[in-house]
Amino acid sequence: MKKLIALLCLLSLLAALLAGCAKTGTLPGTEPAPESASETAAPTETTPETEEPTPETEAPTPETEEPTPETEAPTGPVEIDPEVHPMLFRVTGADGQEMYLFGTIHVGDDRTTDALNRVLPYLETCDALAVEFNIAAYERDYDAQTRDMMQFVLTDGTTIEDYLDDDLYARAGDLLEQAGLFPSMMRQFNLAMWSQLVEQAALMTTCTDLDFGGGMDRQLIAWCEDRGIEVRDVESSELQYSLLAGFPDELNVLMIEHTLDNLDTYAEGVHELYEAWLKGDYDEILRLAKSEEEDEEGEYTPEQIAMVEDYNYQMLDNRNLGMRDKAVQWLEAGDKVFFAVGAAHLVDDMGLVNLLRQAGYTVEQIEGASAH
Repeated sequence: MKKLIALLCLLSLLAALLAGCAKTGTLPGTEPAPESASETAAPTETTPETEEPTPETEAPTPETEEPTPETEAPTGPVEIDPEVHPMLFRVTGADGQEMYLFGTIHVGDDRTTDALNRVLPYLETCDALAVEFNIAAYERDYDAQTRDMMQFVLTDGTTIEDYLDDDLYARAGDLLEQAGLFPSMMRQFNLAMWSQLVEQAALMTTCTDLDFGGGMDRQLIAWCEDRGIEVRDVESSELQYSLLAGFPDELNVLMIEHTLDNLDTYAEGVHELYEAWLKGDYDEILRLAKSEEEDEEGEYTPEQIAMVEDYNYQMLDNRNLGMRDKAVQWLEAGDKVFFAVGAAHLVDDMGLVNLLRQAGYTVEQIEGASAH
């Protein structure tokens, strides 16, 4: 059975929203709107008037000294860890079209800043950044969050206990509590959300040295928004969440069991993937994404294996075709875009590198450990 860990680590964008749910105990988009200025209490007639300070009572304003050359921040080249070379490709067309294709990951540590600095010289030459979807803008859009997240809410009076056996529910609940992801409202989420919650809890409890809010895509978005550079969506939140919500309950139960049964090796797999990403090692990322676990005789039924294969196809290959079409659209329009999507979307026969070559473009690796 194909490992789900590599795919989920690269693809899941629910992490920050789930963490927000856990902290607030509310669904995204259902928080009360902040009071407007007009709704705040107005001064009453009994409010004492504030006297204007007299010159004698005014505090002297300290003079601000101009920074001397010795205290000014140093300028010059930024030091970058020489081991950090994330996978980056230049895509060119016969008529002079150009874009960059970059593989991201949604977790990180201090070295993601080195990765960002490594690719900034290329990003700075582009007209726009393109990401799977702009998670920073999405977190400010409560209407979109509510629309998307309601797909994961049980509205028929049932709770998650009605869909998991007692043992699996207890194990999953214990893990969520360890990760701080189990306020009472989580019982109202369906199996599709719980498979993501359990995955997120596994990441948070076994990979405590990694940051799930500071992944590469977030850093790229923040850098561009700070400078007024356009950020485009390759897909949409609606597409991604509808896809996650559409898999059968049997698969979601299998994914929950798979994660819980493999917690002892979970961190090792995530770190292997992250280290391969930092080095831009195409071959190792491909190996990890395609690696097979030993299937003990009778452990998985043919129907379960077929569900997992369909999951992998829907989450990678089929989405890659849509991403290729979007990249070609911008190339043909003459837009120079920094196209940044999960690294798993770049590798293998149905990866974007190969798909764009098949479409007639030259794709050259310019950063990373293995040239393809």
